[in-house]
Amino acid sequence: MRYLVFVYGTLKRDFSLHRYLKDAKFVGKASLSGYEMYDFGWYPGIVPGKGTVFGEVYEIDLKTLFILDEVEDEGHEYERKILPVKLDDGKTLHAFVYVYKGPVKNKPRVKDGRWQKK
Repeated sequence: MRYLVFVYGTLKRDFSLHRYLKDAKFVGKASLSGYEMYDFGWYPGIVPGKGTVFGEVYEIDLKTLFILDEVEDEGHEYERKILPVKLDDGKTLHAFVYVYKGPVKNKPRVKDGRWQKK
């Protein structure tokens, strides 16, 4: 079985943790509305809000999904949700997205929703 995942930070192409997606199929660049991005130092987190987050969609297998759950500390620091994301061509897909679970009160917001730190 194959799954879709939307990544917006260090898992993106040319970023530090992209190696975990080396066998994944790139689907396209995409955006997620209704979420805001925050800077946690070397990685970002997103929470529900009024912004838009930009990233990439990949098609992955179950093994890779479990690996990403470990990388993202799913269930503790992040929660994996199925959310609608819009590809750059306008098509909407439902993909897994890792949403930050903790407080963001004192963290700087990435206002343009685009993670740049590699």
